[in-house]
Amino acid sequence: MDSSSSQPEKKSIPRFASFKPRPAPPPEADRPPERRSRDSSDKEDRHRHHSKRHRSRHRHHRDRSRSRDRRRERKNIRHDHKEASHSERELIPEHRLVPRDTVKLEAEASDLYVVDRKGDRYNIIYGTIHRYNVPLYYRIGRGSVLGLPPTYKIDRDTAEGDALIIKADAWRSDGSRTRSKSIISGGSTQRTKLLRIRPAPTLDAAADASKDYLPLTASVHHKRSDVSGHEGSDDERYGYRSIHGKAKQEDNLPSDMEEVSDTDLSGDETARVDPDKEVKQRNVELSRNVERNPTDVRAWIDLVEHQESLLKGSEGETKTLTYAEKKSLADIKISLYEKALKKVGGHASRDLLLLGLLEEGAKLWDTKKLSARWQAVLKSNPHFISLWVKYLDFRQTEFLEFTYERCYATFIDCMRLNRSASDNPEKAHVQVYLFLRLTLFIREAGFTEHAVGLWQAILELTFFQSGTTDSVTAREEVLSAFMDFWDSEVVRIGEVGAKGWQSGLNTLLEPRSFTSQNRVNSKSVFASWMSCERERINNARLPARSLDEENDDPYRVVLSADLLEVLSLVWGLASTDVLVDSFLYFCHLPPIAFSSNSKTTNHWMGDSFLRNEFMSSSDSTLDRWVPKYDTDARNTASAPGYFQNFVHSFDTLFADHEAWFSSIGPWATSVLNSRSDVDPGWVSKVLRSLVELMPQNDHLAAYAIAVEFAGDRSKAAKYAKSLLKKRPSSLWLYNVYALIERRSGNLEAANRVWETTLSMSQNSKTFTEEEKVDAVLLWHTCIWEMLEAGSLDYVSYLFSSMPQSSPSLKAPVDSKQYIFNPTSLLKTQSLLSDNQEASLAAGKANTFVACTDCLAILTYLSNSRDLNKALQPYSNGFNRLATLPAKFESFRSISIELLHQARARLLYYHARTSSIYKPSQIRALLADSISLFPHNTIFLSLFAWNESRFRIEERVRDTIMDITTKAHNRADQIFTTQVPITSHLFSIFTELNRPVYAGSTPHSVRAAFEKAIGDKDPMTSTHHNTLSTARSNLTLWKLYILFELSQHDINRAKDVFYRGMRACPWSKELIMLAFSHLRADIVRELHPSASRKGDGMNFYELRSVYNVLIEKELRVHVDIEDELDELLAEMQQKTAALGLPIAMPEDADSEDEQMQL
Repeated sequence: MDSSSSQPEKKSIPRFASFKPRPAPPPEADRPPERRSRDSSDKEDRHRHHSKRHRSRHRHHRDRSRSRDRRRERKNIRHDHKEASHSERELIPEHRLVPRDTVKLEAEASDLYVVDRKGDRYNIIYGTIHRYNVPLYYRIGRGSVLGLPPTYKIDRDTAEGDALIIKADAWRSDGSRTRSKSIISGGSTQRTKLLRIRPAPTLDAAADASKDYLPLTASVHHKRSDVSGHEGSDDERYGYRSIHGKAKQEDNLPSDMEEVSDTDLSGDETARVDPDKEVKQRNVELSRNVERNPTDVRAWIDLVEHQESLLKGSEGETKTLTYAEKKSLADIKISLYEKALKKVGGHASRDLLLLGLLEEGAKLWDTKKLSARWQAVLKSNPHFISLWVKYLDFRQTEFLEFTYERCYATFIDCMRLNRSASDNPEKAHVQVYLFLRLTLFIREAGFTEHAVGLWQAILELTFFQSGTTDSVTAREEVLSAFMDFWDSEVVRIGEVGAKGWQSGLNTLLEPRSFTSQNRVNSKSVFASWMSCERERINNARLPARSLDEENDDPYRVVLSADLLEVLSLVWGLASTDVLVDSFLYFCHLPPIAFSSNSKTTNHWMGDSFLRNEFMSSSDSTLDRWVPKYDTDARNTASAPGYFQNFVHSFDTLFADHEAWFSSIGPWATSVLNSRSDVDPGWVSKVLRSLVELMPQNDHLAAYAIAVEFAGDRSKAAKYAKSLLKKRPSSLWLYNVYALIERRSGNLEAANRVWETTLSMSQNSKTFTEEEKVDAVLLWHTCIWEMLEAGSLDYVSYLFSSMPQSSPSLKAPVDSKQYIFNPTSLLKTQSLLSDNQEASLAAGKANTFVACTDCLAILTYLSNSRDLNKALQPYSNGFNRLATLPAKFESFRSISIELLHQARARLLYYHARTSSIYKPSQIRALLADSISLFPHNTIFLSLFAWNESRFRIEERVRDTIMDITTKAHNRADQIFTTQVPITSHLFSIFTELNRPVYAGSTPHSVRAAFEKAIGDKDPMTSTHHNTLSTARSNLTLWKLYILFELSQHDINRAKDVFYRGMRACPWSKELIMLAFSHLRADIVRELHPSASRKGDGMNFYELRSVYNVLIEKELRVHVDIEDELDELLAEMQQKTAALGLPIAMPEDADSEDEQMQL
């Protein structure tokens, strides 16, 4: 504007040195047409406006002044360009051609900015970024960051110092984003408010007194009119234009209440009760305890564990800690642990404090620092085997530094340390546990032949060794001789014709040939490779011989050199019972609960590293694994069989799965298929060999028959007959054989076996007095079979026949014999009571429980099915067990749990067959059992079944919440997770089967999964604690993936898969789910596009997953590296021929793996 103009004078525009005039718009012919939508341009304008006020947090900063000038110039240019393009579109709407000259502006600006709409895809796959491909990141408003997917936001609530926390938003079912912050999180941080009744005016009180009714509350009209004169109406109070500002949540108080502070109190009001007083007082007491006795490790642990309660205050379990509060709590606990370690010195339980320190450190420190602390702790405390076991857990689950050879070496170091330790009762148990973990690790990494070979070798050396090996020279000679036996490649244990390595009667196996029926097809490389790989996996369940016609795979033949190092560390420990139970765990079978070491091995049933039998199942969906609850079905309560955690007795070994919980049934379902990593024929032959070597162990013989029975009933009957010929005085085997006959439909043959055996046990001299006590087991089995058949009168007759010297099981003709008379009733009760005491003296838990259960059933039937009276024998049994001396603690513990299971069986029978019963009574009794054995799945299943018949579902949810939240005493279970994996799986099971009206949604199921995983922020790089969660369980991750696929949410399924791969980098089967379930063509086939959220894995994603198999040194039978390279080169050539830019996939073997996850 000309300053000399005659127009009125106006104020001058401020001028700044950095301001530059807007350039003239280019001619219309030179203007490129607008390629982007108005919305996209608006977003870019907002981004540029926002980015001027924020600095990039990337480590490589550009010159800020130059960048600011360039951004201002670009903004002005783009603004004019947008207006001109908009005008052009209005004048010539049909114009769509793009001249080649129009790309010049983009080319010139390419060095000024980078458009990255997809972000770094390896940020999702591996949890880290590729440092050389990361552009400058800028904020673009509302917490978004340019260069990251739109689902990622800056979490302002958890930002600390200069660090920024970026989280993925939560997702709704329709795929749109929503706030990840809980809608109730704001209220959860509010402190307790002090309220008092608002004093009523005298006039209002007089007016109320003159009314002809008594008002329950103060007059709201008076209050509102009073307030309106000062604060406005109620509508205006919440209006957005109110002069008082936005209404606060705490302002919404009842009309007759007011909030006061401590200074406003007077008189008696000053006697305020602190809601946190009790928690604070407890903290003071614990602090005094450690001051009085600074070397008391238990006192320090109590003080540390109380800090969470102190932080939550009076709100207790109802308060959810924020991310910042959790980190602060971990920091406090770390400082207390460090203080405790200085005070206790070289205490014998110092390892508990060290484990606690590292457990809390895992929540705060990055991977590098955590690994360094582990190394420092082990270096200064090398004699604590508990630390080495937990370090083993850490190494096995650490994705960045994991390789098969490195983890294998850690196992060897841990076993070598335990072997060199001084002799103690736990040494052999720990060594066998480590050996079991090692063999499972080897098999899950794909080297099944090596794992099976190790078990063949240790079983041969332990059970077929003759002579003494006390001296070192003798041990070396025996090992040398065994190595020669192994290299001779004759038959070994579990193979046809095996007689033991020192028998000299073993023969050579016939050479086997294998011809693959599948070939890798370049047109569908991953689909065909998957078929080839699966075919070879199924063929490699047992070690091959060098003469077999398959020489292309060197891992198929296991040499003696592959076994020597491990065998020298495990062989020679006096732990045959524990070794047998460990072998059963290796075969996905439950342990035998009849040995003296059953308490030790029963604890392993909740170990996350051991309970992975579902990985070898052929199920590709959740349909059979989690059947829906059906209150009319008899097998409802025993449905969750894949995650058993109870004492396996004779009643469960041969149980009819429609009537009671079966120990072997789930194993048969998961193993008797071609995809299983366990050869059932080999397992059966090994058990038969062990039975032959232990002729006095009737429990193992009954167990072996049960395994045979699960696979082939006719073979089981023949095997039972052959054992009876060798052991004619075994009442256990007679009972097994009779039960097999009855299950096969031969009712008369079964009764004949029972009758003959009972008569022999009373009159024959071949049975000792101790063996005659076991006769009650036959009566107990026969009685329950008749109860399930509904023959109550016949059961009464059986009880009357018990005291007879030659009992008859034939149904009497006279109906009077079905009625109890006082004389026979008294005789039967006396007989059962005497057998109770005799079984206690002999240490026979199963016999004691059978006697008590028979007494309860006798009382139940003789009192017209009165449940209250039937419960009295169980109470008497509990009281009797409580009087046993302390040295029988192991026997007492297992007997009490078995007795609770027997009582639960009678409750289940009564609830199913009686028309009149009290559900509240059954609930109370089951709750009593759960309080003593919170992770027993029989009690949990029956409790859930009982509650599912009514519409009050929260009782089950509350019970599950308690058992999955309360951890065990860390001193009691060093080698197991604090909350058993079976309890987490049961929680997921109940949530899946909960009806919709009770609050079951896909989100509640995901919450159950996430609670089990213990990973609140899966996208962050924080290393989460693996010592007390189930993140290391393969079954859990597979179920989670299958659940997301059942919801047709492919994006979530892929996300869970990558998380699982990072948490369990040793599992080949888990990684193979990418090729069998998440492949793009399978997703298109099984999941309709209308309901599908996301697409399956493409070629580049699958190739990256395949690279993980190679880099982690997992077993790959069919190598397709050359085929993949050829396909990639061919794809790049086709792309170049079309004139398109070549998008090279990132090399997974780069430095991004060395960065923090």
